[in-house]
Amino acid sequence: MKSVVAKSRFLALCGAILFTCLVSLGSSAQAVSTVTIKATLTNQYKLLAVSKSGKSYSSTATGGKVSITGIATADTEGMTLSIISKRGAYVGPVIFKYVDAKNKAVRKVTDASKAYLNMKKQRAGTLDLKEITLKTNYAYLSLTTSQVEVTNTAVSVTGGVPPARTNLGMSKTKKTADVFPAATPTVNNLGEDADNDGLPSYVDVDDDNDGKLDLVDDKFFATKVKKDAKLMGDSSLRTALICGGNCANLSGYGVTNLSDRSPAATAVATMINTFQGVFFTFEAVKSNFISTTPASFDGGRNFGYFNVDCTGISWCSGSASGAITISPDYDSGDQPENNALPLAPGRSTYSDFCGNSVIAKDPTQVGAAAKPSLWTLPFDASMDEWVFSSCDPDGDGFPNIIPSKGTIGALGDSWLNEIKPRMAGPDGMKVGDTIGFRLTSGSGALLASSTQVLSGVIQTAPCIVKVDGVSIHTSNGTCRQPSMAGKNSVTFTFWRPQRSPIGTDTSWQDVGGLRYSFQGPSGQCTIESARLFTSTNTSGTNIPTETEKTGSTIVDIASDATPNVNNVIQITADLTECSLGGTGQWKLIASDRANNSTMLGWNSLP
Repeated sequence: MKSVVAKSRFLALCGAILFTCLVSLGSSAQAVSTVTIKATLTNQYKLLAVSKSGKSYSSTATGGKVSITGIATADTEGMTLSIISKRGAYVGPVIFKYVDAKNKAVRKVTDASKAYLNMKKQRAGTLDLKEITLKTNYAYLSLTTSQVEVTNTAVSVTGGVPPARTNLGMSKTKKTADVFPAATPTVNNLGEDADNDGLPSYVDVDDDNDGKLDLVDDKFFATKVKKDAKLMGDSSLRTALICGGNCANLSGYGVTNLSDRSPAATAVATMINTFQGVFFTFEAVKSNFISTTPASFDGGRNFGYFNVDCTGISWCSGSASGAITISPDYDSGDQPENNALPLAPGRSTYSDFCGNSVIAKDPTQVGAAAKPSLWTLPFDASMDEWVFSSCDPDGDGFPNIIPSKGTIGALGDSWLNEIKPRMAGPDGMKVGDTIGFRLTSGSGALLASSTQVLSGVIQTAPCIVKVDGVSIHTSNGTCRQPSMAGKNSVTFTFWRPQRSPIGTDTSWQDVGGLRYSFQGPSGQCTIESARLFTSTNTSGTNIPTETEKTGSTIVDIASDATPNVNNVIQITADLTECSLGGTGQWKLIASDRANNSTMLGWNSLP
């Protein structure tokens, strides 16, 4: 999986689901010389080059041509190329060379049985790929004139495409620990293909080909991963669905798929538009950006820009009509207008920083009157963030994620920012969406870069069916909010959250293997017992509980499965330490190993 034993790394975008496959940041190499890769490619498609470590370079085709400049020569050793669509979806790898079973070159793609996807270290200043032929799930170079030198590692292909591409690397069947198509490695580099299935690890949602999504897999090939092993490097991208009302679950509607106009589709779209976010976290602000002590960083900071390449994704387009909002985190209370970095000397407002793209609420108004004139979607008047249609202070064509001045000054080590998609359905977040970003110093020097392919997107909320044996679910499919007043303990039954289909999945899937916690008004509750029930196991199976300092959690023992009203988890929790008389905020939280999460929250009244 995208965690390693000898080297911590972070998982690319990726989605499971649900990630999301996510990619960690590769360190910027000190380049002695650079390489330019050029080719002919269909307009608006993006050519993506990724080194073994995960460092990424990309460029979009215009006029039928594409050129990526400034690639460090060292990064070309084992480098792969991929294609990103006009809408920001991962298309597939670029295949440099095809051969038949006897390792002889072929004249037709359909005659190939093996393919080569990794180039050797380039010596020339320019690598001309000539024409890139684009297919639905992959691309390839000329069978007769390609001059790219390749490594000696080949992958099997059928009809020209690596079989893994159909499902973004997810194995269709569970395999035993000692049956893998490649040797068990000790390090899983982001740009390499550890299971030799034709997809580099930053894309592959199942890096060890064991039939279990990386996001919930606690093994890297046959090696057990430590519970505290980092899945993410200095930077991470995760999705979160924080549902506090109008929460939806497919099992509540008795469906396994969504049609565009069904009540279930409307409910899920409304929930996603209201409650889902994409969060960027950077954990090494002090070492990468701050050159002086926090108290004086305003005058001597080494902070640059966090540029986000949305690659054509609709929900990440920066449209003032509501595709996304980009906002800095806030300290407490209302967000101060000058709470952003970097700002030029003497400039102190977001309007100075981002110009007329600021569409923030009016801080002098309250309620509906605070709604900005450019805001066309339902407006949350309690929102503290300042909002931007797009913010590009360095003028490079990419929006910036803006770290909070207060966060950097007070903590000196990390910050959190959010992109809020305001789209669902075909234009909403999905597995395979590809996001790139670059972090620079104050002088503009590249510190790190990454491309992340979402593999983890949990798209519905867990939904409580029964409380102490009494059904609280109604036929309209929405999740009701139970009363916890006066209870010292509680037993409740809930449906798992779901993800949309990946590859050849024929339905949405209940997400298996997630970690669940239950929180009350005064903290995390102790889970005394948990049981798993399915349509074929109505007597239930015990789920082990794990004790933590602040309470306890469970890790679902079921795999992904087609939604079914009989597939439920039942939890009994002690409320003695986590309840304030049963009233206040309650949360049922589900998350994977990369902190992609979904939550059902409610206020219980007396």
